[in-house]
Amino acid sequence: MTEYKTYLFHAHNFTDTLKLKGIDKILEGSATVQSATKLIYQDGEGYFFIYRFGSIIFFNIDQARQKEVLDRITGFTGQKPEILTTEQFTVEVRPNEKSAVGFEHAVLDKITLDRLDILALVLAQSTSLEYFEIKVDEMLKQSDDIGADLKKTGRLAKRASDIKKFIGNCITTKQDLVATLYILDKPDETWNNQVLDSLYKDAADMFELKDRYKTLDYKLRMIQENLELISDLLQHRNANRLEMSIIILIVVEILLFLWQMFYLK
Repeated sequence: MTEYKTYLFHAHNFTDTLKLKGIDKILEGSATVQSATKLIYQDGEGYFFIYRFGSIIFFNIDQARQKEVLDRITGFTGQKPEILTTEQFTVEVRPNEKSAVGFEHAVLDKITLDRLDILALVLAQSTSLEYFEIKVDEMLKQSDDIGADLKKTGRLAKRASDIKKFIGNCITTKQDLVATLYILDKPDETWNNQVLDSLYKDAADMFELKDRYKTLDYKLRMIQENLELISDLLQHRNANRLEMSIIILIVVEILLFLWQMFYLK
């Protein structure tokens, strides 16, 4: 029985954006490939890929070295990950066989940087989508909690400031997702290379990137509709308070007038 060499990808995403120029500086400017959207570093017999949309992908890098790189990047960002998403993916090298992608693994006829780059990109896209999936699911839960309060009491139980913070968080999350739409763009390298094109399509289908994005978009539209209702209720509540304040002021003025009229004669 033929034994084939196997390698591991480890993928991480812990933010929605990374400043690549600053990261390259703390890594001694040793990037093998540098562009506006990614950095690629060769590390011994392995590689690691850093993407602007917050994903870091390691290929054939031991755990200690991974931790060192992640700690340096976390130190540079100055904050602990709000959400950490991870993926592990196996690559098996089978010479003279056609490259293909299966469940949680890929078969390559040979290891080349362009093939690894394609698989790393799909893993980065998947972990980035998972990062947003967690954030959006949490927002849906908060939106459901507000709806449950309305159903139970007929009014908004949360303070206006808390609701406004929630609305602001929803707006910025949607903006962040829209700003990183390019993560689902087909890489330029696939246009003139059938092997890379097939590898990208198979990997993207395996990780269900398009379907997951459509689900995210649907959830965000649901949240947006809920926010419009919440905003209307907030305005109505504020209007009622303003009306009540005006009524109280009028009553106070009338009482003062009567007091002056009858007791200060």
